[in-house]
Amino acid sequence: MTEGVDICAPVGSSRRDYLREHLREVPAFRALVRSVECRLFERAAPFEWPVLDVGCGDGHFAATAFDRPLSVGIELDTRLLAEANRRGGHQRVVRASATAVPFADAAFKTVVANCVVEHIPDLDAALSEVRRVLAPNGRFLFGVPSRHFGPMLLGSTLLAAARLGGPARAYGDWFNRHSLHFHTYDPPAWHARLAARGFRVRAWEYYISPAAHRAFDLAHYLAVPNLLARRLTGRWVVPPLTLAARLYERWLRPFCEEPTPAEGAYIFFDTSAV
Repeated sequence: MTEGVDICAPVGSSRRDYLREHLREVPAFRALVRSVECRLFERAAPFEWPVLDVGCGDGHFAATAFDRPLSVGIELDTRLLAEANRRGGHQRVVRASATAVPFADAAFKTVVANCVVEHIPDLDAALSEVRRVLAPNGRFLFGVPSRHFGPMLLGSTLLAAARLGGPARAYGDWFNRHSLHFHTYDPPAWHARLAARGFRVRAWEYYISPAAHRAFDLAHYLAVPNLLARRLTGRWVVPPLTLAARLYERWLRPFCEEPTPAEGAYIFFDTSAV
């Protein structure tokens, strides 16, 4: 899974407790995946600057995952962009599309995109733009759902175990559509797509095991109180939910600290511009 770079150390080797940090602010399903991704980016460090964050969202990931503000974050959603600006995880945030990045050629030494590119319908245009603004030999690091995302969900697994193959596939397809996942490929397909746009894969690995992904699916349905809190207060986690966060922490920690799975619901790529 690696090509010249070792990123296969245990994911749970960080000195920071990313799971606990996330559970203070976001729902459990998001905390599970994002805490693992924080460790993946931490292990891939150090990064050369300046750093562009494509699809920075509400800025929570950048503010948590990196030890100093990233150079620039771009995001189309103005509400999320305002939230990212308040969080301070970027020196500057700009409203822009990943398919039309408003910066000069070779402007950045590193580009990161965490669970973003799968949501972009015109993937090739986005990859071309990332390559354009990336300096020669610069790094592009990103995490994306794999082709196992749908089949590994709890709903899909239970239906498949009941020999209901059609409903199992339908559940996975529904979840991907609901999540606006346009691209869920296997590693060879990603390698080919990246190579065609001028990237060399330095290293890759799966993350979020089948068991962790089933927990991720279940945690979505348990997050209804978080959704209500968000709509009423603007925050995912309010004081009554902090008690639930302690229970979630005990449940989810083994999944966050497990070793790299042989196959997983997500893939992390560390690539360079050629």
